[in-house]
Amino acid sequence: MKLEQAGIYDVMATAIARELRDNELWFLGMSTGPQTILLLTRIPIAAMALAQHNHAPNSWMIVAGWVMNPRVSSVPTAMESEFGTTLGEWPAEAFNNSLAMSYIAARHEIDVGFGSAAQVDKYGNCNTVAIGDYSRPKVRLVGPINQPGHFTLFGREIIIMPHEKRNFVDRVDFVSGAGYLEGPGSRERLGLHRGGPSMLLTDKAVFRFDNETKLAQLESIHPGIALDEVIAETGFVHDYMTRPVCMTPTPTEEELWLLRNRIDPVGVLLPLSCD
Repeated sequence: MKLEQAGIYDVMATAIARELRDNELWFLGMSTGPQTILLLTRIPIAAMALAQHNHAPNSWMIVAGWVMNPRVSSVPTAMESEFGTTLGEWPAEAFNNSLAMSYIAARHEIDVGFGSAAQVDKYGNCNTVAIGDYSRPKVRLVGPINQPGHFTLFGREIIIMPHEKRNFVDRVDFVSGAGYLEGPGSRERLGLHRGGPSMLLTDKAVFRFDNETKLAQLESIHPGIALDEVIAETGFVHDYMTRPVCMTPTPTEEELWLLRNRIDPVGVLLPLSCD
């Protein structure tokens, strides 16, 4: 398969895979809605499998909180409508339970989590609770779910979002996932001496968080995406382009072959087109 056949979702999966390390424990929770399931479930599953194939064979993935190291090439095709039933039938190395997961998280044994939100701000704070004033919101969202735990107990969080200006705000209306809060030192003042967001990945670009300022900085834009398009859809009020912006690396021929032939042979995880 030629390299030019790689799509945006292949690029996103590869970008995540390269963030993951060997001898780690990765946690992926549940999600709802076709777009969120694609970005926050299917793409990370493909990414974790790619990392395990390439450079992290001793790492473990936990999907939906209880399916451990599933056979990714046999991923259920009806995940949206029959999430619990089909996942229970998914071939895996082991199945966990929610009580055990609580202890694992509390002991800080989870190295990487994956999260998303209706809003994310320049410090990586996430909001899944309400748009507008909390007492009289414009929109009441799904609630914090497990976001507080992800952003405080896990080693680091990878945030995956659709890139729209309404999602990328200067300050979230409610903090359900604690990023770097008000900036340097904010987490530490609350006793949060580890964790926090490490990467903000969208369907257009990659952002990192500056070690000193803790502000989101644009690192790369995906192939076929214009810089002006990213700027138009980013609502941060700060200079997030303080360094040269490069193109997000495309998968190597080997990585693309693994994604298309070993990991996702029937195209369940990574659609070939954004349309």
